[in-house]
Amino acid sequence: MPGNKYKAILFDLDGTLVNYDAAQKYAAAKAIEQMSESISPNLEPKVLEQKVLELVNGDAVQDIEACRPGWMPADSAYMQNIFTEAGVNLPSGLFLSNYFEAMSQHGEALPGVIDLLISLKKDHTIGIVSNGLGPVQRKRLVKAELMEYLDLLVVSCEAGYAKPDPAILQFAMKLAESTPENTLFVGDSAGSDMGVAEASGVDFVFVQPDGNFSAPGPRVLELRKTADLRIF
Repeated sequence: MPGNKYKAILFDLDGTLVNYDAAQKYAAAKAIEQMSESISPNLEPKVLEQKVLELVNGDAVQDIEACRPGWMPADSAYMQNIFTEAGVNLPSGLFLSNYFEAMSQHGEALPGVIDLLISLKKDHTIGIVSNGLGPVQRKRLVKAELMEYLDLLVVSCEAGYAKPDPAILQFAMKLAESTPENTLFVGDSAGSDMGVAEASGVDFVFVQPDGNFSAPGPRVLELRKTADLRIF
C-alpha cells in the first residue's frame, strides 16, 4: 500500500470521486427531453439515449468537454457531421449546450469518498485534477458536497492543459507545493489518468470498479473502490 511519504494526494473527479455514468445518463435524458419536439417520432427514446451516450463518450465531444488543443466548436459543421453520422439528427450546438448544463446539475459522490477525504485531509494536501468545463465541474462538486474537503482544484478548461498532458499535473503540484516524489495521483482512466501520472513521474493508484486491471502502465496500487485507499 502507498506509504505516508506523500504530501499531496490528488484525485481525478469523474469515475473516481463522483458517479460519472449516472451524470451522463441524467444529462443525456434531460437534453433529449428538452429537444423532444425536434426528435423524429420513428426513433425510440431508449435507442436515441444509447446513441447519445456513445456520442458524448466519443473523442469529439470528450475533446470539447476537456478543452483539448484543436477541439472543434459544438456548433461547427464538423461536429454537426459527427452527430449526423452517429444517428443523432439534432442541432449539435444547442444539444451539447443543454447536455453540459444538465451535467452541472448532477453531483453524486461515490460511496465512502467523503469519509476518505475527511481522513486524508488531516495529514495531506488534497486536490482534484479534472478534465472538464470549469463551471460544470465546480457545480457538480458543490452538489456532491466535496468542495469543502479540497485544498486545490485544477480543471482543464481553466488551466489550459488537459490530461494526459503532464503540464496540468505539474500545475497542480505547484499549487500543492509538492514534488513528483511526494505526490500521489488517483484515477480510473488508463489513458488520461495513468498517462498523466506516468508522464509526470508521479505514483499512481488505478481504480477500476469492474476489477479489470489489464491496461498496461505503472501503478503502486489497484483498487475497485476509491474509498478503499489507505495511506500508512
